[in-house]
Amino acid sequence: MIVLALVALAVNVLNLVIFLVNTLSARRPTAAQATGSSVNVFLPCRNEALRVTPTLESLLAQEGLADCHLYILNDRSIDSTQSVISALIADKEKVSLISGREIEPGWIGKSFALHQLYESARVSDYTVLIDADVTLSPIALSSAIATLHESKLDFLSVYPRQVARSWSEYLIQPLLQWTWMTSLFLRRCERSARRSTTVANGQFMVIRNSALCRIQGFSHVRNFVLDDIALARQLKASGAFGGVVNGSDLAQCRMYEDFDQLSQGYRKSLWSAFGSPFAAFAIAAIFTVAYILPLPLALLQHGWIASISSLAFALSLMVRYGVAVLTRAPRSSSIFHPIAILFLLYLLAASWSDRLRGRLSWSGRTLSGSQ
Repeated sequence: MIVLALVALAVNVLNLVIFLVNTLSARRPTAAQATGSSVNVFLPCRNEALRVTPTLESLLAQEGLADCHLYILNDRSIDSTQSVISALIADKEKVSLISGREIEPGWIGKSFALHQLYESARVSDYTVLIDADVTLSPIALSSAIATLHESKLDFLSVYPRQVARSWSEYLIQPLLQWTWMTSLFLRRCERSARRSTTVANGQFMVIRNSALCRIQGFSHVRNFVLDDIALARQLKASGAFGGVVNGSDLAQCRMYEDFDQLSQGYRKSLWSAFGSPFAAFAIAAIFTVAYILPLPLALLQHGWIASISSLAFALSLMVRYGVAVLTRAPRSSSIFHPIAILFLLYLLAASWSDRLRGRLSWSGRTLSGSQ
């Protein structure tokens, strides 16, 4: 218990330093124009009428890019997404709105949407993937491109600040960064080809087009429910290198707005996060021992057991608090870390249950046959 807590703390402190250095901010050069870069931005949209406006407005207000073309795909939405987008981009140059085709066999939704955007786009130096719930500052794209250019990496996954307003978001969303910041060495992951060291977030991703072309776009991730991680793994397998940067100063995202949305979102994909049922069980056991048991043991036991449990609990809160400060997550959520982990384990079990019963779905589409 105490060993797990100390290891997590050590890994976290090292990653916090790296993540602090790898933070996109106004101090980053916004000289993508000076590099002569051409940039394609892909924005897939399915039933996003209620939240695409801030995203699209922020994309249209980007600065510092000499040659940037925005490609938007309306993925057969059944709400007013088409009309909302059309009104926002009226008379705008370097913006293309594409009507999505019926999904083809062997594909799942987002991957097929990105595939269609890739097919429709011009040749460029960089490709940027943006989700329709991400809002950017005016220099976010130019900062990301300049950072990738300077780092000499092939792709970067930019982590936005995760907006949390409902109680379920407040508990779970801060765990997005915490899970890999306490389990992986970020600097080593950038140059490692091992699948297990891959970290990615498709909400905001920047890729050298030469690397994307080597893997033939998105064809090799056609049926992966965690398409961002699958894409990063495919890029690494082709010889590309990449990692994550902290984008909490320049981008924000609200993935879900209530418990139902959050539950559906995590249940559709959490089963795939750890590979196999055995790996998921092992992670659940480790999380239980390291982050749930210390609190009741500290309260109910005496002597050295209570002392060790109290120290383990305090260390786990320190780790959570450090991640929250750097990623601009709600700091007070750190206090409820054991409850958050318990909730996460419930979602993991529910996700595997849905997977084994063939009940996975998202945005009105089944995910049968997904990986």
